[in-house]
Amino acid sequence: MEFYEVVNRRRSIRQFEDREIPREILERILGAGLKAPSSNHQRRWELLTLTEKPLILDLAKIIKPYPCRITEPKTPQQEMFKIAYPRQRRMIEESACVILPLFKQKYAFENDKNGYGLMDYGATWALVENMLLAATAEGLGSVVHIPVRKEPEQIKEFLKIPDGWYLPTLVILGYASPDAEVPSQVKATVENKVRWNKW
Repeated sequence: MEFYEVVNRRRSIRQFEDREIPREILERILGAGLKAPSSNHQRRWELLTLTEKPLILDLAKIIKPYPCRITEPKTPQQEMFKIAYPRQRRMIEESACVILPLFKQKYAFENDKNGYGLMDYGATWALVENMLLAATAEGLGSVVHIPVRKEPEQIKEFLKIPDGWYLPTLVILGYASPDAEVPSQVKATVENKVRWNKW
């Protein structure tokens, strides 16, 4: 798939078919992530990749479905809430693979050297975006779940992740269900979001 077609096709998919992803496809997606730029070329990442269904189902139990009282969305954001909130656990249960991109946290975010911590955080999101685009190129659906409240520590405890590793998100992969609901998007174009040479 041509690069700009991949960029235009990438959407957050939260409903998946009951179908495994071949290992070679996953390795290409993981490899694409690991090609991302990183702070000082240090690549302080580890990708904990879950493909065993019982493990994925146990992980999903940690994630709480969010309530959503919106029945008739009036904005793209409300439409996203209506689709996404109730599926936070279910999309993990249905997925074929969950990738945990962890980075070694040298500086806590509240530390006065916070900027260095944000470099590693930002680099990890570059890695995530590479994987989302690679998944699209491979014909897969993908979405992220950002752990909230007690979820990060519960996930780390469940998977026996050592101290000092930070988990910004879960990357969830699978073959998209043909009837997967996808919300409309706020238009972001060069014409309405780019300022040239001055504010």
